Amino acid sequence: MARFPLPRWLAPLTFGLCAVLLVAGCTITSQRPLIAAREGVTPLPDAFVLFPYEKGPDGYVRTADAAADFTRVGNHYESANLPDLKGSLALQLVPAGDAFLLGAREPTSPAMTYGFARYEDGVLTLWLSPDGDTAAALARARHGAMPKETKALASVVIHPRTDAITVRSRAALDALADLFTAGRLPMSPPSVAYLSEDRNATPPSRLVPSGTEWIKVP
Repeated sequence: MARFPLPRWLAPLTFGLCAVLLVAGCTITSQRPLIAAREGVTPLPDAFVLFPYEKGPDGYVRTADAAADFTRVGNHYESANLPDLKGSLALQLVPAGDAFLLGAREPTSPAMTYGFARYEDGVLTLWLSPDGDTAAALARARHGAMPKETKALASVVIHPRTDAITVRSRAALDALADLFTAGRLPMSPPSVAYLSEDRNATPPSRLVPSGTEWIKVP
């Protein structure tokens, strides 16, 4: 099975337990982009600063990690000041139910990394890493799927040691998105960030869960 190096941009976007999992290479990737360049919606501000948070005893608290600047470029967003990143990082968001399918790519690499995102009231929640239950969930989905879905999920390959997922077709990527939005694709705890249009603004001291899938400013 093909293995991909961990994208350097994931470190500043992942915090706490999720960061540990991602360092192990637990991501969803493809060898070439499965989201076309023409795709993408722009629900985030045209220019924003991303402030990372981590899980705390009572919600999520601001980390010591530096903030990152993003700008909308056509139908996607780009950042050029992520730590250890040479060049820009492009983020594409594609609607998937009440969430978004996220595709991220560095210009120097043909591979694309995927995740899922929700955004509301300045809070961006990102699911970027499969967990130990993902493989079993995919096995159940394959067993109960219709022939078309079974064919799509056959192009989802899971690494036996790291749980990293390699996606080989757009149909497979869409199938993963459908499972996620239906609550049938377990993922590691999300990464959380607050987006501000003002770099000099003071971000909230903490963010709190709202239901099972959303996080908000208290």
